[in-house]
Amino acid sequence: MLIHSYLEKYARISPDKPCLIHGNRQLSYGELSAQSSRLACHLAVCINKGDAVLLKINDPLQQLLYFFGIIRAGGICIILEASASDSVCRQIIEQQHIACCITEDFILPGKKTAKLPSITPSSFFLGAFSSGSTGTPKLILRDHQSWTTAFPVQNRVFNLSRADTLYLCGSLSYTANLNACLHLLYTGGTVVLSAAPIPRSWVKEIRQYKVSAVFMVPANYKLLLKALHSPLGSITSAVSGGAKLEPSTAEELLTAFPQAVITEYYGASELGHISCHSAKELLKHPGSVGRAFPGASISIIDQTIWVESPYIAPAYKPKATVGDLGEMDKNGYLYIGGRKNGLINSGGIKIVPEEVEKILLQCPGIQTAGVGGIDDPIRGKKVCALLVRNHPGVTLETVLQHCRRRLQPQYIPQRISFVTEIPVTAAGKIDRVRLNNRLHHIFSKP
Repeated sequence: MLIHSYLEKYARISPDKPCLIHGNRQLSYGELSAQSSRLACHLAVCINKGDAVLLKINDPLQQLLYFFGIIRAGGICIILEASASDSVCRQIIEQQHIACCITEDFILPGKKTAKLPSITPSSFFLGAFSSGSTGTPKLILRDHQSWTTAFPVQNRVFNLSRADTLYLCGSLSYTANLNACLHLLYTGGTVVLSAAPIPRSWVKEIRQYKVSAVFMVPANYKLLLKALHSPLGSITSAVSGGAKLEPSTAEELLTAFPQAVITEYYGASELGHISCHSAKELLKHPGSVGRAFPGASISIIDQTIWVESPYIAPAYKPKATVGDLGEMDKNGYLYIGGRKNGLINSGGIKIVPEEVEKILLQCPGIQTAGVGGIDDPIRGKKVCALLVRNHPGVTLETVLQHCRRRLQPQYIPQRISFVTEIPVTAAGKIDRVRLNNRLHHIFSKP
């Protein structure tokens, strides 16, 4: 099955049913199918099958219209955070061989249209960035079947159906959000995209639209729970991903959503869904991320988690790892012990310290940079940096301005301290253990 084929199906079955809601605007299945089809015919004039297309639009309804238009025209859609700087865009355009860039001021190529190409389940439709922070991270190409194969399984595991209305907050450039959105559209349900990054408005919209399902990263669940003053009995499905769900948060969710099947899953852009368990299982096995997702097979080789499944991106099949360390108990429960390359997981965003350090070292007057994460009650980890100056005129604002021009917002260090030295190993490399201990000592003070 193709990602967009169900749009045509539901446009025939229930053309007037709302499929997307954002603020006071909405699109029905009939409108989304017809409008994205027209866009595809126009876009086919300027892109060929297999071309990479960069999509950088702030409005999520327009974003999804263009997304479906691009993939129906045979393009590979790369969704970029709308707040990404021009320099980040230029780097991606140059390094990823972008054929077309669709931004707020994009103009369709006149009234011309072209015949749409033949697309198969093995055709690529999505370019997803993995663990990249500088705007030039690794690009993972996804084919239709690696996602659509998982959709029926997600229905069963997450307790979702055509009758559901799903609430999402955050950018669709985050693949877990995009996957949740496309999956619910596959079922024929309705997706409500948050109108504002304000927890109290989330509660209002959930009640207003009679939302029955929610997907969030743990950091956002914590914010939602703080804004929620009474249980939401309408919620029958709550899914958490992107970072480890703490037992205390799971307990609060069970109270806040008394009628819900609450599920935590562990996955990766390269590998898809890897493991899952219910909130009740989580409380019995608090350090675990569950057992293998149906259809996936997990093995531990040299303490590293390896996955074999139909949900893996084509370039990584049949078996792959993202470098997460872990172990499995005798009952098949998986426990993650960190990652070999020391990624910082901040609110579900995976950040490579070395890439942030590389950008910091390009700032005039900075001699050495060390980046790590410290515990944060909301986001899980907070990005912090220690810097050694070789020019006294370098200020905190100088560094931040440099970062804003070169890094996507979520990767800019939230805390920075100037120091005289950064701990290194005998080989002269940054000693990550000592660095993180020092970051904790400096930035965790009350």
